[in-house]
Amino acid sequence: MNMIKIYLWGPGKKVILPTMAETEAGFFVETAPLRVYDTAQVDNWKAQLHSMLSKAMPVIPTPDENEGPGSLILDKLQLDSWTQFEKTATLFTVHKGARYISIYATGKGEDGMWSQALSSERKFHSKAPLEVVVEAIVQDIICHPETIEKPTTLLLGG
Repeated sequence: MNMIKIYLWGPGKKVILPTMAETEAGFFVETAPLRVYDTAQVDNWKAQLHSMLSKAMPVIPTPDENEGPGSLILDKLQLDSWTQFEKTATLFTVHKGARYISIYATGKGEDGMWSQALSSERKFHSKAPLEVVVEAIVQDIICHPETIEKPTTLLLGG
C-alpha cells in the first residue's frame, strides 16, 4: 500500500506535500522533505504527486511520542497551532491499495475543523493509469473553494 497526503492551505494559496513513511510499528507519519508549492505552480506539484504515487513508502524507525501532529507543517508555515492550520486547510489523502486508489477530501464541520462525516471519496481501480488519478487530484485541488479567489467586495445597486 502507498499513502500520500496533500494539504491545500487557503490563506497562502499553497499545496503542501509531506513525505509519508510507515514506521516499524506499522503506522504512518509525515516526514521530511516537506514540499510547499504555490497552487499556481500546477506543473511542479503535479509532477511531484505522480512521483510520490509511483514509489513505495519508506519504512522508518518508530519516532518518539513527543513529536506533535503536523509539526513539520507548522514550522514551515510559521503557525502556532494545528487548530489554526486545520481551520484554513483541506486535507486530501490518497490510498493506493491492491484493489483501489481512493482519494479522500476532508469536509468542514460547523466549528471549521475537519469532519470525517462531511468528507468526500473518489475511487479508481488500482490498475487505472496514474496520469488519470493525478489529473483527478489536480482538478479537485484547483477547483476547490480554498483555491478559487473570493471577491473582496460586493457591489450593490447600479
